Amino acid sequence: RRANLDEPVSIMELKRLGADYESDHGLGFFHPFEQKSKIGKKVAIIGAGPAGLTGAYYLSLEGIDCDVYEELPVLGGEVAVGVPQYRMPYEKYYKDIEAVKSLGVNFIMNTKVTQDMLRRFEKEYDAILIATGARISKKARANNERPEIKGYWPAIPFLDQINLYVKWGIGEEVDLSGKTVVCVGGGFTSMDVVRCSIRANAKRVVMLYRRDEKTIIANTSYEEYHEAVEEGVEFIFHSAVEEIVTDENDQLKKLIVNRFELVPDPDGGRPQLVKIEGANFEIECDYLIPAVSQSLDLQILPEEWDIKMTSWNSIATNTRDFQTSKEGLFAAGDCEYGPMTIVNAVGQAKRAASVISRYIYDGKVSLTDEEIMEDHLKRLKVYNKNEKITGWMPGLPRAVSQKLSAQERKTNNKEVNLGFTGQEAVAEAERCMRCYYIAMAVV
Repeated sequence: RRANLDEPVSIMELKRLGADYESDHGLGFFHPFEQKSKIGKKVAIIGAGPAGLTGAYYLSLEGIDCDVYEELPVLGGEVAVGVPQYRMPYEKYYKDIEAVKSLGVNFIMNTKVTQDMLRRFEKEYDAILIATGARISKKARANNERPEIKGYWPAIPFLDQINLYVKWGIGEEVDLSGKTVVCVGGGFTSMDVVRCSIRANAKRVVMLYRRDEKTIIANTSYEEYHEAVEEGVEFIFHSAVEEIVTDENDQLKKLIVNRFELVPDPDGGRPQLVKIEGANFEIECDYLIPAVSQSLDLQILPEEWDIKMTSWNSIATNTRDFQTSKEGLFAAGDCEYGPMTIVNAVGQAKRAASVISRYIYDGKVSLTDEEIMEDHLKRLKVYNKNEKITGWMPGLPRAVSQKLSAQERKTNNKEVNLGFTGQEAVAEAERCMRCYYIAMAVV
């Protein structure tokens, strides 16, 4: 709501200060309530990313045993192997994982769940929570695009190799010295790719994006985009790869790139991208990294279960209790919604765990009064982005945390954002307008 007056409150930075204070001062874990005694029931959770970890955490607090199956050799999912160290140090993230471990959650690592395993889980567990991420990189849709091309390196495997080595010393170091890297994308994943490429000593790093600077900032953030520019990433807007050119050894040599222009919609809709004839250009490069989006690997679901899917090929639920079309099988996070933010995945899994606990205790799927009210408020949209704010003085600047300079950060994986000082945090918190919206329900 503060954004209706001047700039929004920097909630993320304020939450970070609290979390950092808790861990830096060794205050231990503050659970929302005391863990209940074990009741002899257990849940299988597929995936140890934000959704899987959250589900395991809240189910364990309810006294329910959890076995979490994870394909990767490390815990944390895409946040662990996709989000670079310079953006969020794994040491900080691992504090949350330790909180989950402290409740007795059992993790089974390096294990890719199969259809046969799920069939067995149905008999062995009281419920199953699917919490797999979106880890299949989609193609750039260019002519001659083939995974076997030498130099064709999808974003997820690229970031996996970078971060497994940087964070844990697993695998081989990625050295791009003397290489030209072209990334196709326009979201957080593509930003991670190009900024990691800079840190891997690439000679030249280019991002091709179909739309404009304003849109890429909306997709990511002002800070993320400008930090990439400062580090030396080249952005070519209104462009897309038409064809991938290789030599006789199937080695990537260059890209043929189309230019586009935005043409206004006469009906007032979103402007359309139209190819500019004769404006093609070429880029010689060593690597092409498509980072346009990710899709889901749901081949683990047994065909005879006939699980209902959404139109975008994710697992369908009613988005309130997160039960699938099969009783006892629940889904939360990317596998239910598609690629989403960490916060959304955590929120979904917390609700799913709440529902699963009652399913196990009571034998039925239900929502609490608080959850029903939460859904009502979400539907009512208590925030009005068109509201005119009166009675408040505008112009109080949003606090900006200190960052490492481009020269200090682009050759290493030191954390870029240094966070608020205590004084900055107090000043930023004072910008909050304390909007106590009151909702009344009549039964």
